[in-house]
Amino acid sequence: MNQLEFPLMGRIDAPSVAPQQWVRAATSYREAVRLCWRLRRVAYMTRQQLASEAELYPQHVTDYLHEDDKPSRRDLPASAVARFEAVVGNTLISQWLAAQSKLTVLEEMTATRAFA
Repeated sequence: MNQLEFPLMGRIDAPSVAPQQWVRAATSYREAVRLCWRLRRVAYMTRQQLASEAELYPQHVTDYLHEDDKPSRRDLPASAVARFEAVVGNTLISQWLAAQSKLTVLEEMTATRAFA
């Protein structure tokens, strides 16, 4: 599998924001997870290293990243998205989820302030 390249959006202490072209390219949650992995900062990182650093089971990581979308495959749990993104170095999964809900950051901030 070829490593895709994309310009980092300037964050060093946290995962970088992925360009919208890559977010739009994902048509499903599983595809967003796989694309997030393909765009990882460290090109030579193994799935075993991902599992270790993100505190995930290696067998589960294999399922999360497998190219087929059989119903028997596990999905990356919501509780692990932030750890996964921190290790691979981009926020493509979170961006994809936000795009699916059609919620902008400004709308989220406005809604949060309304309840405060």
